[in-house]
Amino acid sequence: MTIEIKQLLIKSNIVQRACQEELELSEGRDVLKVEVLAECRRLIVDILQEKEER
Repeated sequence: MTIEIKQLLIKSNIVQRACQEELELSEGRDVLKVEVLAECRRLIVDILQEKEER
């Protein structure tokens, strides 16, 4: 069974940061990872529901 993801939205902001913010970068990366995974899960659930409706 194959699953096709029709849409993947990636939002990013590019700014220059000071060295003190390296820890915040790590935390921000973790937050972004969680958000991307949540969006992927939502899209997969939507796709599976569409297949069941057919």
